[in-house]
Amino acid sequence: MRKLVLVIGLCIGLSAAGNFLVNHNFEEALSVGWQSYLTSATYDSVMRGTGYEPDPDYEAYLTKSFGGYAKLWQAIDIMTVDSFSFSIKAKLYAYDNNADSLCWAAAAIIISYINSAGTVLGTTRICRKTTPCAWTNTSTNHLINVTDSLWHAYSFDLRTELINLPGVIPSQVKKIQVALFDTCAHTC
Repeated sequence: MRKLVLVIGLCIGLSAAGNFLVNHNFEEALSVGWQSYLTSATYDSVMRGTGYEPDPDYEAYLTKSFGGYAKLWQAIDIMTVDSFSFSIKAKLYAYDNNADSLCWAAAAIIISYINSAGTVLGTTRICRKTTPCAWTNTSTNHLINVTDSLWHAYSFDLRTELINLPGVIPSQVKKIQVALFDTCAHTC
């Protein structure tokens, strides 16, 4: 059996002028502004609470066990990637207790860059993964690998981040999706 746990404390700013995500700090129920998908109601969960980080604020907590994925996400329309920044405080945990080389686990915050037709042009993944997870850097996928399971703050300017994704044309990005993502391959 393998278990993958993703714990997120979300503090997202997607513009210098304000925060465009609804319920960005999870102070309201997760059904406010967020959508979720769980492969299994038995082995997966998405929750919110104040006890995941040592502060009084709410955080979201996503868990995934066995195969498939769990996801909590929200998308916003944008005019341009200029002047937009992304910031988050997160704790990512990925664990696979099976030595089988076909089994793996990964936890990530995924920022997807989407065009006007709804096609994902590329992604940035702040991630923690086990071997042999096949996620790699490509012209449309940028990995920011996390090396421990402690709380860390991450932030970047979207225009600058897209330099890491030469396959994405910034002027084509019309929507940003922010997702908490948990996945594992369980082949045994």
